[in-house]
Amino acid sequence: MLAAGLSMGLLALACAGSARAQDDAWAPRARAAASYLDGQWGKPDGWAQSEAWQRFVIVDALLDHARRTGDDRWNARVSAAVRNRSGLYLNDDDLWAVIANVHAWQVDRDPELLDYASTTYRRIVTSYWDDRCGGGIWWDRKRTYKNAITNELLLYASTQLYLATGEASYRDWALRTWTWFEGSTMIDGDGLVNDGLDAACHNNGQPRFTYNQGVLLGGLSDLTRITGDAQYRALAVRTALAATRKLSNPGGILREPVPSIGADGRMFKGVFAFHLGHLLDDMTNEPERAELAAWADRNAEVVWTLSDGGTRAVAGDWSEASSPTDAAAQTSGLAMLLAASGAKREAPPRQLGADR
Repeated sequence: MLAAGLSMGLLALACAGSARAQDDAWAPRARAAASYLDGQWGKPDGWAQSEAWQRFVIVDALLDHARRTGDDRWNARVSAAVRNRSGLYLNDDDLWAVIANVHAWQVDRDPELLDYASTTYRRIVTSYWDDRCGGGIWWDRKRTYKNAITNELLLYASTQLYLATGEASYRDWALRTWTWFEGSTMIDGDGLVNDGLDAACHNNGQPRFTYNQGVLLGGLSDLTRITGDAQYRALAVRTALAATRKLSNPGGILREPVPSIGADGRMFKGVFAFHLGHLLDDMTNEPERAELAAWADRNAEVVWTLSDGGTRAVAGDWSEASSPTDAAAQTSGLAMLLAASGAKREAPPRQLGADR
């Protein structure tokens, strides 16, 4: 029954998604990438063999795929994966799950999804936000590290829960989180986010991973939608431009700022691509959008080439065709194809504060 409900919800998006996909070369390529993802790694329990937090990024990628293309073949996988909350040990793990559950609720309206998201969210902010370093939540339950990704996810979870429920407390937490984050020193002189804070509550200078830039795009763009204040989306655009210019190789292809990346890191570029795609949806036809859209198109071309036209897996490092692959790497490739698909559409003028 849950799968049927999700199917009906996705069907409601299909007509609009199919119309948007017309004359878009990236939409059928995204369908091929999603088919390969499911064929190689999809299981009845919904990617239980992936890293626990990655299940929820896969859910978001496939929900985005359905929204953009009208292709809802993986509704049963999505339904199973979003309800599998096993293996979540860190606060950022829980927040990935919160966000995906909100997005799945927006499709099938199962109240359990939104209840799980709101209950988990409130447990985290109540238990793990404190005055150490002036605020912010801890990455781990032993309270050893305040880092960027956990607090960026708190910002984005807050904005998404506010958009879903209209409860003012979520908007207040979003603004509180951003105010703290902006003053935390984790954003460096290039406008990029380092990994976290050291024991003295200063920027620790650790790598500027792509997903740390990506999640921030989502939260900041949402703040403009919520408040009507254009400054937040302008900051998101600035971050996106800094990331695409400074975290790309000389050929303009996105790459992590470390020589090798493990299983967790193979999902990072997909997180960035997902949020870049949504930022492009929110932007009007200014010159910055044209630059970011061209960058997305170039990276999607590389992903498509790496997959040999959708017939093999996407490499984890888009600059190294022989680099390891897995469901996370394939999902990252899918997210990049979807971002390019959205970038192809002319962006209509958007009223500030409008819902997605």
